[in-house]
Amino acid sequence: MKELTVTSYDIELYVQVHGDAKHPTILFLHGYPDCHKTWSHQVDTLKKRFQVVTFDMRGVGNSTWSAQRTAYRMNNMLADIEAVINEVVGKEGKVHLVGHDWGSVIGWSFISEAYYARRVLSYTSMSGPHLTLMLDWARRNLLSLEPGRMASALKQGVFSWYVYLFNIPVLPETIFKTMGKTIWKTVLKKNGVAANDKYLDATQEDIEKICLNPINLYRQNPLNPPSMPSPKSITTPVQLIIPKEDKFISDQLFEFYDEYVVDLTRQSIQGKHWAHHSHKEEFNHLVEQFVHNTQKAKPEKNKVA
Repeated sequence: MKELTVTSYDIELYVQVHGDAKHPTILFLHGYPDCHKTWSHQVDTLKKRFQVVTFDMRGVGNSTWSAQRTAYRMNNMLADIEAVINEVVGKEGKVHLVGHDWGSVIGWSFISEAYYARRVLSYTSMSGPHLTLMLDWARRNLLSLEPGRMASALKQGVFSWYVYLFNIPVLPETIFKTMGKTIWKTVLKKNGVAANDKYLDATQEDIEKICLNPINLYRQNPLNPPSMPSPKSITTPVQLIIPKEDKFISDQLFEFYDEYVVDLTRQSIQGKHWAHHSHKEEFNHLVEQFVHNTQKAKPEKNKVA
């Protein structure tokens, strides 16, 4: 394992690189409240056949934070990913991207912008929608005036109760500083992380490094969402993994994604939000198979082009 420090504007990102650089590279994006360690089950298995890269997002864990008022806006998060890619595989290199939760939300924006999408060979997304497509889905359902669709939009609004909480000034920070360790462990254990998982061996200080700064993702992005993708504009091959028992993200959020993604594969796991922990073998198999199929198809695609 190799540890790197990658500079992105005014912050430094902590990066871990596992496996042989001669193999295809998979870059994992963690969500909230998580850090690079959430991918340990994937690293242990996939590093044998791939170069596996994980990192702490800005303000998380071993990465530094920015005092800029817009530090967690989407454009900064995308620039951080590009900085990591440049450092690991070079400025012309490409990676297979995998995202969960906020990592998935950010990953969708990364492959939706042509400038960044050129760096991605495939994208596997779990439990995180494109932020603007989520808002558009809610708008479509509410304006349909169909009771079933309106109910679905309202149901997702209930699922997202924590978003409203995190937008209350000071209160979330106070909660995490006083009861953070208990709350964090309880939420993860109830949503897919086993009680004996080493990932839960975190101190109160660890939890604060994971939870406090990234709250700003919820404060700086929903009211300033990224641009809406054009129909069939996402040309990166995408694998959408849906945990059927996810209590935070409804599978209905992805109803219209075929309108925007040219090459979309849908998979499901009978798991909860942290399915990459509870169903790690199944999740790892889906990632490896999708990357392998994309790598296998790549020469033919290049030939056609």
